[in-house]
Amino acid sequence: MKPPPVGEKVAIAGHVWLVDEVDHKRHMVYCEMIQGKVPAYFGEVPGDIHTRILERMRGVLCEKKSYPYLMKNAVTRLSSARTAAENAGLADRNLICLGGNMYCLFPWLGTYSYVGLGRYLKLRCGKRLGIHGIDASRPYFLQFVMSVSEQDFWKILREELQQPIDPMSLVYPGEVPVFDKYDEYLPEELVKKGFACGVLDIEGMMTAMLRLCK
Repeated sequence: MKPPPVGEKVAIAGHVWLVDEVDHKRHMVYCEMIQGKVPAYFGEVPGDIHTRILERMRGVLCEKKSYPYLMKNAVTRLSSARTAAENAGLADRNLICLGGNMYCLFPWLGTYSYVGLGRYLKLRCGKRLGIHGIDASRPYFLQFVMSVSEQDFWKILREELQQPIDPMSLVYPGEVPVFDKYDEYLPEELVKKGFACGVLDIEGMMTAMLRLCK
């Protein structure tokens, strides 16, 4: 999604490489193999995660099963994560109050459904929920301030999700969401439509959130 900067060392195919040049126009990175060890570099945006992966992550956090292939430190880290998830009530709740009117929503959605949800909450439900100050950690959680209660949040969201929506309404005014390699050469309206209808998984988001609202 974002290339490593010049001078950065990256691990690819079992070797360490030094970035010599980045050609942003052609989407190419020129490297030379060097000696040494370095952690794998996935960039500032590590890529896309499918909803099934997030669902399984939740399952791992909520179950008590052990995995014989885990190393000692991984077992300890998993135990700590499970304790934190249990204390937060993640097995039974998706919306957690952090104090006052600050909340954190764990939707367990893949990257594109998650992006669609963030836009949906802000552009479609923002006024009714009184949401502002959204802090997103894609695709894991959404932290925000809202003026309604937790019960009203689910009630309002359920009401809104039952109404039809035009995908184009989730594109911000004046936004041209360049997403694919050749978007910069296409008409703006086509780019917007491609993003709204082809990138944002609105149907998947709405189906998953309706299930949570029950």
